[in-house]
Amino acid sequence: MNRAGRQSARHQAAMRAGLLGVLLGCWAQPALANRPVPVLNHIYPAGGQAGSRFEVEVAGSGLDGLTTLQCSHPGLTFKQIDQQRFAVEIPEDVPPGQYDLRTVGKHGISSARTFVVGLYDEQRDKASNDDNKTAQAIPLNCTINGRIEENGDRDHVRFPAKQGERILIECWAERLDSPLRAVLEVFDQTGKRISVNRGYFGIDPLVEFTAPADGEYTVRIFDLVYAGSADHIYRLDIGTAPRVAFAVPAIVQRGKATTVSLYGWNLKTKETVESRFGDWDRIDVEFNAAKPDTSKPLPLRLRPPQATIDAFAYQLADSHVPVMLATTDLPVVVEADDSSPSGSSPDLTIPCAVSGQLVVGDERDTYSFTARRGEVLWLEGFGERLGSPVDLDVAILDSDGETILARFSDEVRNIGDKSFPSQHLDPAGRWVAPRDGRYHVVIRNLIGGLDDDPRRVYALTIRRQEPDFDVVALPHREGPESINLQPGGRKLLDVLAFRRRGMTGSIRVRPRSLPPGVSCEPIWLGPGVVRAPLVLSAEQSAEVSIGTFDLIADSPEVAPHKVSSGTMVRSGNPNGWGRLTADSPVAVSGPPSPLRIIANGHETRPHHLYGDLKVRHSPGGILDVAVHVERADASHQADVKLIGIGLPPTIQNRTATIDAGKNKGYISFYLPPSLGLGHYSLAVRAETTVPDPVKPDQTKTVTVHSNVVSFEVHPPAFVVEIDPYAPKMIARGEVIKVNYTARRINGFINKIHTELYAADEVIGIRGRGVTFVGQTDSGTIQIVANDDAQLGKQPFLRLYAVGVLEDEPVYHGSCWLDLEIVE
Repeated sequence: MNRAGRQSARHQAAMRAGLLGVLLGCWAQPALANRPVPVLNHIYPAGGQAGSRFEVEVAGSGLDGLTTLQCSHPGLTFKQIDQQRFAVEIPEDVPPGQYDLRTVGKHGISSARTFVVGLYDEQRDKASNDDNKTAQAIPLNCTINGRIEENGDRDHVRFPAKQGERILIECWAERLDSPLRAVLEVFDQTGKRISVNRGYFGIDPLVEFTAPADGEYTVRIFDLVYAGSADHIYRLDIGTAPRVAFAVPAIVQRGKATTVSLYGWNLKTKETVESRFGDWDRIDVEFNAAKPDTSKPLPLRLRPPQATIDAFAYQLADSHVPVMLATTDLPVVVEADDSSPSGSSPDLTIPCAVSGQLVVGDERDTYSFTARRGEVLWLEGFGERLGSPVDLDVAILDSDGETILARFSDEVRNIGDKSFPSQHLDPAGRWVAPRDGRYHVVIRNLIGGLDDDPRRVYALTIRRQEPDFDVVALPHREGPESINLQPGGRKLLDVLAFRRRGMTGSIRVRPRSLPPGVSCEPIWLGPGVVRAPLVLSAEQSAEVSIGTFDLIADSPEVAPHKVSSGTMVRSGNPNGWGRLTADSPVAVSGPPSPLRIIANGHETRPHHLYGDLKVRHSPGGILDVAVHVERADASHQADVKLIGIGLPPTIQNRTATIDAGKNKGYISFYLPPSLGLGHYSLAVRAETTVPDPVKPDQTKTVTVHSNVVSFEVHPPAFVVEIDPYAPKMIARGEVIKVNYTARRINGFINKIHTELYAADEVIGIRGRGVTFVGQTDSGTIQIVANDDAQLGKQPFLRLYAVGVLEDEPVYHGSCWLDLEIVE
């Protein structure tokens, strides 16, 4: 085993041993399903130099009984000093970049925070550096770790520089998951401000300048709105090391040697590019972007919209920050300098990718291609997702170069909501060629302004109808969280599907690897569905452990894809704040879960004519989910409230209650006629009370989730509808008539039998079944209420129809019967 392997093995063994030790001591403690959620608010310092040892402190909530830390790069090792402090060792061979760090303690693993590995020497800021006179002195080529702890706080550092040295000052805050909205100001030795920046890489600022004279220079850092807290941490890199800002082309073909121009500062270069945004060094490198090695963590912090790109990290020698490029399976055409709408435009052979720059504010890049009548093409632009300061506009023009045939808009859908905001400014869309001929595609920047900026890189892919998707899984919680399971417990995840290029079919997500004692049933995102639940379950006998899980997604149309992992960074942000994570850890910890519910959507239905029926679901039918309740303390009984979770958008949610004293009930969902054919999945959330283990005379409310219920929707044979004027109430002892129709569709002509039905049983009323034969499609069902019928509405009461094919019950259809029993 090599050095990295030995370090990884020692790290994993120590982590498991530490977790096991602290949690075995918790077995004697009482069980509670809704345990504290370990949330890591900050690590300080939020990084360190490769090849160094140092201390960090952590803070958050639910971080009781911490024993160690866990990093997505297995080479890092940790040793506990006290409850909140740990010694960290970073081997020299750990690549610079951003990784995920979590705490490990009594309640499992915490939510992730970004941890940076750099190459500069490191220092921490001192408390008395509030103005230029008390600025903390640091050497050049140093990273200063600090935080804006109070409202209005301002930190100052002072460093020496020689005339002509090109100094780069880069602040890391938002990219560390910090709430700091940093502003940088730089002053010369006379106190004159020579530069200021409020945001360069996103909202993190950067200042680049050439020292005009020998002397000391001062950097001021503060929050834009003068906010501050212990969580407002930052890292400030000040030095002269090479720093790559962007690359051209910004997208490269996988598996092919490619020459890429790197732009940045202090590069060993033979060429300088001038612009209003500074003079850029440029260096050309050649490399082969192989398919990403998923066994190694990508040292990049990726935002939710970047889940749809295949990212590649290129590390330039002596640079302390890797640069991100996108990779593709398509051949890449690099923009020619003479590309212009008025002149000849490069010809494209479809499919292909294009990469270029929109340096001039009003620049337009034009490419030409030929297409045949009826040919379907999908175009997708990449700008914001590459970290480029552009809002791309992509249009297709007719052969005359003037008539606009199509224009593609931004991705405004946010399928991840606040926990994983996925909307972005990159356009994409579908286009059908109206005739055989030559066409032009024009790319421009909507926010170009008057100034030149070489950072405005872009990529464009043009493909035929080739459905594809990317999938992300993250904890189902409106706040930061990792995956922690109690023995016998479950954890609900949200699975997000980013559908592309006409991908409308069902997508299956299934486990590829799971830790011992943890199970996960495959799930389906039905046609057009972009969000579905996935559940991890721990066996009752599962041992305390930490492991990782790996999911893959596939469909009949698309080859298997690895499922990425995501997290919410911080709650309370009105626009949401999330990111991708480099790994997918799961912990089994704590005492057994006091409650477990088991859902079954495939129970047979009893029928007095046809016996027990296996239901074939179709639009216009009803899905009955049986829910079993298992309590650790069977002596405690309480109502259990049920509601669906993760339903496809067209299925209306329902609620139900399992009365105290019962351990089984039902919740049912109507499958509307508009529901697409295919596979779907949903789950059930249950809320009830359990004895409070701390206060035996009291109870606590807990919420748990069921296993996933997956079902297939087949073509319907008929649709059942009740007369909208049918009676809505029936008195005890009364007889009413309800008119309804069972409209045959899809060529079905056989017999249909209809009767009253409820998932549990029909109580207090009875109805005489009706059979349609021949072309009959309307009738009346007579309903009688018993003299002692229970008042009120019966849950999930319906007209239930069974269609017969060659004397075998095959088709099923239903509609709700809204009927209340009154005096």
